[in-house]
Amino acid sequence: MSSAGIVVFTSHGVPALRAALRGIRETVADPWDLAVYANDCSDLVATYLVRQYLRGRISAIQLESGDSDGLRFGLERVFRLVDGEYLVRVDDTLEYQPGWLERSIAALEADPDIGCLSLVQPPSYHRGRGRPRTVHVEPLIVESLDMRCYVTRRELVARHECELMGEEEGDGCRFEQYLYARGKKLAYLPGIVTGLALSEVPSARDACAHEADLPAHEGAAGAMQHLEQAYDLGDDVLLTCMACGSNELEVLAARIRFCEPHQVAIGFWYELRCPECNEVYYKDDYQFSCPG
Repeated sequence: MSSAGIVVFTSHGVPALRAALRGIRETVADPWDLAVYANDCSDLVATYLVRQYLRGRISAIQLESGDSDGLRFGLERVFRLVDGEYLVRVDDTLEYQPGWLERSIAALEADPDIGCLSLVQPPSYHRGRGRPRTVHVEPLIVESLDMRCYVTRRELVARHECELMGEEEGDGCRFEQYLYARGKKLAYLPGIVTGLALSEVPSARDACAHEADLPAHEGAAGAMQHLEQAYDLGDDVLLTCMACGSNELEVLAARIRFCEPHQVAIGFWYELRCPECNEVYYKDDYQFSCPG
């Protein structure tokens, strides 16, 4: 597969960013390069990104403050953060199917006239009243794109960036206008990336559910199938150390919690250490309750 660089635009906090990075790592094969752009981010997000960079999990970070309208949709001033013949712009409100990047690049290589391939259904796309839903394996040519998630060629972004120097932003997406002017097509590849509503984006509230509000487990097989490990060994968790005030703890161990009556997995137990003062903490993450 041709090389690709991915830039994640984040604006919804650490839980959404963590889910986005994990989703990319779990669904994209090498070779690929991953960077993050954050505008007006909180100290927690900045700290999390620095730790990810120092651990080699992302290749570059760009933190900015102020007006982000010029970068809301485009890669024009951040494409140098990553290497790769193809550039991918995503944000932290998406879910990915395995192989989504490979399929996207294959579609672009099959049709050199496609200038930009979006992976999220554009607002203007309608399949027509009464028409059955069909499974598309090839790109659909459209008039406009949902720019939260798209794949394009580096050379096009570089040329566009040169033409933007000294120009003011107009209405609409300048990159789309640039591609149209050069006879390139806009396309949408369905079925491999899902855009989440804001209510579905992971947030800090998701970690605060009380066990009484959790669904009852469905037996050993069902619980293990749906159990999700929130933290891996070596992960940095944004929790405050009560001893020294540091706002990040390192995961030392992760064990499965079982309900005693049925010996069914209902969650995880984590051992965490403060890297500043070596204080050790323990955290439960229950995902199911015991039906009794």
